[in-house]
Amino acid sequence: MNHTFSAERTSVSPSGFDVCVIGHITRDIIRVGRTTKATHGGTAYYTSIALKRLGLRVAVVTGVAKEDKIPLLRDLRAETIAIFCKKSEATSVFENTYDGEDLDARIQRIESIATPFLPEDVARISATAFHLGPLTRQDIPLQILKQLTAKARIVSLDVQGMVRPARVGVVSEEDWPEKQKGLACVDILKTDEKESLILSGQKVVDRAAEVLASLGPKEVIITMGSRGALIYAEQTLHRVGCCPLRKTGYPTGSGDTYMAGYLYQRLKGTAPERAGRFAAAVASLKMKHLGPFRGREEDVQAVLFCR
Repeated sequence: MNHTFSAERTSVSPSGFDVCVIGHITRDIIRVGRTTKATHGGTAYYTSIALKRLGLRVAVVTGVAKEDKIPLLRDLRAETIAIFCKKSEATSVFENTYDGEDLDARIQRIESIATPFLPEDVARISATAFHLGPLTRQDIPLQILKQLTAKARIVSLDVQGMVRPARVGVVSEEDWPEKQKGLACVDILKTDEKESLILSGQKVVDRAAEVLASLGPKEVIITMGSRGALIYAEQTLHRVGCCPLRKTGYPTGSGDTYMAGYLYQRLKGTAPERAGRFAAAVASLKMKHLGPFRGREEDVQAVLFCR
């Protein structure tokens, strides 16, 4: 898939960020039961807005088609997130379908794919942590992982895109051919249950977490929807439950929001298990409505206090 790709001029300083999120903002079509909604999406969208609302200095490196630049980046601009946007002939478009009963399961389709990032796209940006949110395997090449591990204190990866071949149609998942080299560059790895089993070759998530950690990440997070999450850190496995949710919630973006809460707490020096409990509360608040997290830290603390 060939695209022309050129830099957007910006006066934003490329330094001084707590977190820089790299990933494509998407146009999403979300179907829950008989309800259909059109919204923005992508790891970069949900994670960056949640991080900003929790009080961090946040930048986003993304790419959208010219006609989508104003509508898709409007929410990030409203949150005063620094945007480094690349032009692309196409915007990534995803369709997510839930049956209305089981919000842990979805059928997902890719309608179009934006242009991959290049090492020079992030070369001048400095941040304490970089969170990578590829949506397909072509989005973020291995060279960028290697580049970031040499200059950032924390490199965090949501691995979902690395197990998705870059092709239009129903999303399929398969092992990441470059996982050993890639995971050697990662400090914090986020997967869901299915992804962890694919990448590890294991049949249970407990063992999957250990195997994935042996490839390099200091911390492995495996989200499991309504069954909470596993966090493997310092050779210890923590089981973190989820907060009570309304059955008719909006799950798209909840995993991305979870990672925002987790990164926020880990940057403050909070222990992994406690960071996971905070992250679960952030995700639960996000699921009350369509779109990104809309609260503040005090709202999250109120949820934790009531548990």
